[in-house]
Amino acid sequence: MSQSVIWRWTTADLERLPDNGNHYEIIAGDLFVSRTPHRRHQKVADKICADLNQWSEKTGIGEATTATGVIFTEADNVIPDVVWISYEKLASPSAIATGKPFASSMSGHW
Repeated sequence: MSQSVIWRWTTADLERLPDNGNHYEIIAGDLFVSRTPHRRHQKVADKICADLNQWSEKTGIGEATTATGVIFTEADNVIPDVVWISYEKLASPSAIATGKPFASSMSGHW
């Protein structure tokens, strides 16, 4: 009788993948690979980010950025189109900068 092994991807595995223009994300231990977004898609994300940053400047409670890697757990590492984070959460010990631009380790809700 043969046994099958279920592979669970982790952040460490993600670091070993090539930097070839693909977006690699891990959700619940599964690897998802997608192409870089189309120009129009990115323009929409940029507009949303700009609007969030304008609001953030008025309120002074956070900031937004685009295409930022976010690590929720070792098995959940994603690159959302737009990320908004409060300054309070960004300053907390759970916000750990990694080698990726503005990538943070976050547990719980933002």
